Amino acid sequence: MWAVTRSIKFQNKLAKEAIINALKSRSKDMFQDGDMIIRAFINVTENSIEIFHLFKNKEYVNKQRAGWTNQFWQDIREMGGTVSFTEGECEVEYSSRIDLKDFSKIE
Repeated sequence: MWAVTRSIKFQNKLAKEAIINALKSRSKDMFQDGDMIIRAFINVTENSIEIFHLFKNKEYVNKQRAGWTNQFWQDIREMGGTVSFTEGECEVEYSSRIDLKDFSKIE
């Protein structure tokens, strides 16, 4: 599996909310085709966020990045936001007590 974490600092809370909504809307198909497995939004402060993505493989990430995602992140920078990211191979563990009702399923 392949994980990507984005750190974004926005100019204000309104910009943060707008970008999160745009990201959710534009990336829904990545869940539907099954190659994005999990995404978590971590609210760090009122105007900054960490986003954790878990994908099936690096090839899928590179394919998506070549499409719309690079422009999306550039647009955030042009609006005054700062964006950084880390990525790499990922080993995932989970508890036998996991309850999928605690997650929002994208359909």
